[in-house]
Amino acid sequence: MGRKPSLTTRGVQKLSERERTTGLDPADEAARWLQEHDPAPAPPTPKAAAKSKELHRWRQRQQHGER
Repeated sequence: MGRKPSLTTRGVQKLSERERTTGLDPADEAARWLQEHDPAPAPPTPKAAAKSKELHRWRQRQQHGER
């Protein structure tokens, strides 16, 4: 019988998220400690928030030789 493939970064993220959302007993002291000390990660900032349309237009003008 073969070995299980090792977990990827994405696989670990999905597994930890699944463990967080399994509905732990709120009266469980360990669950409360984990909730206080291991908060859910912040969602990643979308790339579009850092780039403007004007920057894109400026780059296009530079590539085409227009000034």
